[in-house]
Amino acid sequence: MEDKDKENNNSSNIGNVFTSRPIKVKFNSDEHDFYRADIIFYGVDHSGPSYEGRIFINNSKANGNTLCDETNGYAGSYFIFGHGGCYGDIGHCDLMPRRPYDSRPRHALTPAVVSINATNAIKKALKETDTITITIVPIIAVGGRMSHIKDVIHLERIRINGYENYSKIKNRKDEINRSLA
Repeated sequence: MEDKDKENNNSSNIGNVFTSRPIKVKFNSDEHDFYRADIIFYGVDHSGPSYEGRIFINNSKANGNTLCDETNGYAGSYFIFGHGGCYGDIGHCDLMPRRPYDSRPRHALTPAVVSINATNAIKKALKETDTITITIVPIIAVGGRMSHIKDVIHLERIRINGYENYSKIKNRKDEINRSLA
């Protein structure tokens, strides 16, 4: 049993759960076979507390006490090392637009891109439905600055990438072409 299944998740370190809108996945198993599927989160805010984001597929009832296993739709976790708020003067942490050809490093609070490999969970879900919802349960690091904040999931968009095995697709097309000839 994994540590995260054994730990005592009292409600003080569980943030507000995020559930996506339903995502329609166009997948035809007769024509396509993917060997990997990633869930990519764009524009992830990391200005608040540190947390683990536990990702569940088609389980909008997931919470801090939900076991992280396949039967509950668990797809994996991502981890945010949060900045714990702004220590600077007013405007110090505001993101300013970058000029073209600006060679300076990006602002430390530039929203992140987070990706997890969720192949097994997505394949399992697509056997039952063509619509996927993604639920993120944030487990907030205890004792850190801003660890009392509950609303930690802020992101711009979610994308599911499936990677097809091109050689299988090409072989199927070749077989079809030979049978038609």
